Amino acid sequence: MIIYSIIAIVLVILYLLAPKVTERSRKILYCLAGIGLILFVGLKDGEISQDYCVYKSYYKKAPTIDVLKNSISDYNSQLKTEFSYSALCTLLKTNGKPLEHNLFIIFFLYAIIGISVNMYGIKRLTDQEFLALFIYYSNLFFIHEMTQIRAGIAIGIILISLKDLQERKYLKFSILILIATFFHTSALMAFLLLIFREFRTDAKVWGGIFAICIIVHLFNFDILQIINIIPSEFYQYKLKAYIELQDRENVELNYFNVLFILQNLVIIICFYYQKEMEKDNKHLNILLNMCCLSSCCYVFFGQIPGFAVRISELFNCSLVILIPLISKVMKPKIIAELIVLLIGFGIFYINVFYSNIIEEYKLFNL
Repeated sequence: MIIYSIIAIVLVILYLLAPKVTERSRKILYCLAGIGLILFVGLKDGEISQDYCVYKSYYKKAPTIDVLKNSISDYNSQLKTEFSYSALCTLLKTNGKPLEHNLFIIFFLYAIIGISVNMYGIKRLTDQEFLALFIYYSNLFFIHEMTQIRAGIAIGIILISLKDLQERKYLKFSILILIATFFHTSALMAFLLLIFREFRTDAKVWGGIFAICIIVHLFNFDILQIINIIPSEFYQYKLKAYIELQDRENVELNYFNVLFILQNLVIIICFYYQKEMEKDNKHLNILLNMCCLSSCCYVFFGQIPGFAVRISELFNCSLVILIPLISKVMKPKIIAELIVLLIGFGIFYINVFYSNIIEEYKLFNL
């Protein structure tokens, strides 16, 4: 796991170096960091990711090019995952290359797109791009770019769309979210942010909503009925897959896990420094609403653990921007920066050394 740690240290060094160089040099360093991360992910052996076998399965199940040529509706009805991944699998199946070779191409393309959209989204939302990049690397990078590659691209597109939502460019926002759903269907939930665009973030209101979610969970209200009213068979299939996973593996949510507790502590800190943070980042209202929504969804959808985690992760991507903001408002500044770096390294340790979502790095052998 040494290579993962070295990259984390390099990103911190870039953060410390950034204020001492020109704006042009900052942009170059940021781009170089992105290229490095793309190569790191794109050239990895897929077997080090716990989801690799899932993507193998999706590749094998992808309909043939003949089905697509004959009828798009028949092709869509046979899909077991999002169109973007299945269509790429269908296309690559025609080149006559072995499965491993084609999966390498797919993973490399997803690395390019996933890291690029995430880094572009970060750049659009904050002037603390290097500190945000370190927080991104500590968490989202390992969960998504190294593992759940489809969700990584969808979340990156959502980050990009937030600036348009803030500026009331609702058509552009909606188009971006629809594009994100082609990579991961959970992105459709991002349309909820249209409701919260005009909603002034309030600690008491969100505290009440969170309490209601806890009550729903404690009294076991049957939220599984929502599956029967979903008009799309594909979305019903996806939700039922989460339920089957829960029944098969006896998945249970831990509401006292470190990352969930940390997320809620960050929310409390943001509410405490809300006025100061708003002066430093005009997107705070949307970002904080997203993080609160993430915590509420994690509890509310507790009966479907896999779905609860997925939706929670969809919205808590805002932490990439919110956590670095702490270093701007807390005093003294050096202590605040140290706290943010410790949070980043703490999350990094959990994802790399504790959760086992990723194995020791090794290059792909073509």
